[in-house]
Amino acid sequence: MDIPVYITSDLTSSERRISPQWSVEFLLQRLEQITGIDTKHQTLHYYPIKNSNEYSIVHEAGQASNKTVADLNVAFYSRIHVIDTDPNSTLAALQDDDGHSFQLSEEEYAKRANTVLQWKKQNSLGRFDPNFNEQQRQLKEQNEKLAENIQVGARCRVINIASERRGQVKFVGHIKELDDGESVWVGIEFDEPVGKNDGSIGSLRVFEAKPNHGSFVRPKQVEVGDFPELDPFGSDEEEL
Repeated sequence: MDIPVYITSDLTSSERRISPQWSVEFLLQRLEQITGIDTKHQTLHYYPIKNSNEYSIVHEAGQASNKTVADLNVAFYSRIHVIDTDPNSTLAALQDDDGHSFQLSEEEYAKRANTVLQWKKQNSLGRFDPNFNEQQRQLKEQNEKLAENIQVGARCRVINIASERRGQVKFVGHIKELDDGESVWVGIEFDEPVGKNDGSIGSLRVFEAKPNHGSFVRPKQVEVGDFPELDPFGSDEEEL
């Protein structure tokens, strides 16, 4: 299920639909098409309520990100404001006397040099890799097989580069609203508030979890087993 949001910058304002499945990197590319701001100079301010003055920074210009839009926990009809951090930006000069703002079409964006899109084409990365479709098929099969050994109710852990999160499996299966239901997802309620949601995607309720305790992850990220809740006051030695 795509999420309707407001996209704004100092020169633009429009209502768009974004997918929870998009990577943040892909979102930045789409925002460049809308605002004209280069991906490497975009800082994103997120306003949960469109007309509110309260925001959080969900992406800093120049920083790499392995997150998805779902990880940002974007709500329906919230607002993403794109800040141009380029000190040599000339976008301000693109606004005419009638207040019309700059809009870059997908065709025009594809013709631009020095973009993430062109870099991927030149290096045969992502969907431009000749083996992309086969890689996606193999990854899908791998996740399907791993999901067979993940049962609802099982204790589990998800290990990131810098931390380990433990919790309970609450859902295993396909979600039509994500990538047309092509992939298997695992819904987890974490023991601590380290999740991205409460078991829902937009208005769709998939499982019940406390706020900020739920997340959806790929089966390959999940390890099930005897993983009791971590003692926040325990020593590292006790966890070995």
